[in-house]
Amino acid sequence: MSDPRPRSLLRSTLVPLIALLLAPLPSAAGSSEEAPRSGTAAQPASPPGADFLFGQPRTVLGIAGGWLAGTDTGDLFDFVRNELTIEDGDFDTVAVRLSAGRALTSRLDLLAEVGFSQARVQSEYREFVEDDGLPITQATEFTRVPVQGSLRLWLVPRGRQIGRFAWVPRRMAPFVGAGGGGQWYQFQQFGDFVDFVDLSIFTDDFRTRGWAWSGHVFGGVSIAVRKQIFLTLEARQAWARTRPSDYFVGFDTIELSGLRITGGLEFVF
Repeated sequence: MSDPRPRSLLRSTLVPLIALLLAPLPSAAGSSEEAPRSGTAAQPASPPGADFLFGQPRTVLGIAGGWLAGTDTGDLFDFVRNELTIEDGDFDTVAVRLSAGRALTSRLDLLAEVGFSQARVQSEYREFVEDDGLPITQATEFTRVPVQGSLRLWLVPRGRQIGRFAWVPRRMAPFVGAGGGGQWYQFQQFGDFVDFVDLSIFTDDFRTRGWAWSGHVFGGVSIAVRKQIFLTLEARQAWARTRPSDYFVGFDTIELSGLRITGGLEFVF
């Protein structure tokens, strides 16, 4: 009963974004330096195994994965925890994130990011059972797809320029940042349920989904692995909430906030 919209959202958002970011930009010195004269040798490529680049990299592509510890507060989560065998932390789950960005200056990056997480919890009613004593069971899926932009500030330069061309990456560089955007979500419950009016048992599929505004702050460290590959470790706190819709009308809020601890790789060009 999975919804194809998160997958199509990832494709439609990330593919044109990467194409845009990979498009060549004019040289920063293009207005102050003459073009090379005819016969002048082109800028050399980095020799195999070199530990430097010819010029500061401008484009960043990244992939990261880790753990999402959701806040999971509000009357909707209180209700499902009270009625069903769902505990605090049951919606904590693995999270992944793809990013693409551009260096605005030597210390500031602009990033576009798309993430995905999905938790699935099997449960049963705490106070009710079938006539034959068997539990009344159901499953709950909670999917989150943040689509956001961020500004990342390097507390120290990510590398240093030597001479006119050589750029040497720093072994370790800490960073902080902040951003915001939207977060698509779907909260779905399917299985057997109790009608509290006549205590009958029925099978159904309840869901609420939509978008919410979100904001976040983060901090971490980047560790050089090779001249164009960096290991990134990051902690990110995000805030988002909205009012449920569809089958869950009547509840005040569904909380989409959470802390993400991730590690991944970044490739610079």
